[in-house]
Amino acid sequence: MKTQVCSVADSSTRELSVLVQHELQNPLLNLQGALRLLSTGRFGKLSSEGSQLLHQAVVNLDRLQRLAIAVEEQPQSLKAILSEEQLRLLALQRDLPRAIINREIYLVYQPIFNPAANQIIGFEALARWQHPIYGAIPPNVFIPLAEEQDLIHSMGKNLIEEACCQLRAWQKTFPEHQNLTISVNLSVLQLSKLDLPHHIEQVVAATKINPANLKLEITESAIIENSEVVSEVLQRLRGLGVKLHLDDFGTGYSALSRLQGLPVDTLKIDRSFVANKNWEICEVILTLANKLGLRVIVEGIETQEEATILGQLGFQQMQGYLFSHPLSAEMATSHLEKTVPTTRHLFPTAIQEKCPCLVSASMLPVAS
Repeated sequence: MKTQVCSVADSSTRELSVLVQHELQNPLLNLQGALRLLSTGRFGKLSSEGSQLLHQAVVNLDRLQRLAIAVEEQPQSLKAILSEEQLRLLALQRDLPRAIINREIYLVYQPIFNPAANQIIGFEALARWQHPIYGAIPPNVFIPLAEEQDLIHSMGKNLIEEACCQLRAWQKTFPEHQNLTISVNLSVLQLSKLDLPHHIEQVVAATKINPANLKLEITESAIIENSEVVSEVLQRLRGLGVKLHLDDFGTGYSALSRLQGLPVDTLKIDRSFVANKNWEICEVILTLANKLGLRVIVEGIETQEEATILGQLGFQQMQGYLFSHPLSAEMATSHLEKTVPTTRHLFPTAIQEKCPCLVSASMLPVAS
């Protein structure tokens, strides 16, 4: 799936992007040539992140070449050693760097509703990978692969940029939805990078969105781990004005007694509480969160009965298949249009524009 995204980069980055995209048409042989060219310094000195990615690419390429030789020389013995699933994972690991460039990894958007007002108040941006051979690859497969290959940082930055650009497009299309929010998931590894707040600050400035409309979803383990670096990153993110959501609340380490000390603005109650009909626990969480000035979103709502009970308990923000499955940007735009006044139909129904984000080479679309 290829979508038009915001892209502004200097000429060197654009040239680098074109080169890498061309070289990747022949995955092993030409990629080796592209890596050699990068190493010569022809495109200037690489950033520390760029150098790290280049080093990892060289290491991975060497492994893949040795694996390719082994497959060619003794294909049957290798197949006897590795299961079909292991061979598939090796193929996905090989293809992931190229997938980031080819825009096979993209975002879908699941609405967050205020049922009482019958209004979409935000979207959670969810990463998807449409592999040309294996089809849809779930996030719980390709996210760990990205972390293992140290690609999670570049991929994550790309997705944050794409999400912010999409939010800007929606707000330009629907002026009544200036308070619309976008939520993006962050892993513990992403939070370990001190340059993350600076990058987000650049994206927010470039897209001209209100930083309070950007919600970053973090896991309980990310907070509990609370290394000095992670703690500093979280504080700097809050200093920018972006909001932090504690995802899947209640499934990990957190306890109600610890809520006051957590550096978050919103709790997302895990879907297991809804599935198990633990309404009393949900009510206790909401009551305490209100006293602490925290917002609450309930996930995993699939039936009207669940939505009705939660509404009676006082929950105002809900998310789940009852309201909508994750949607493409185009379908999300259509859903959003249905929640604005009918006079809004005088305006264009969709915008998919370029905006002045500072993006990496892997964000640029590849001509098919």
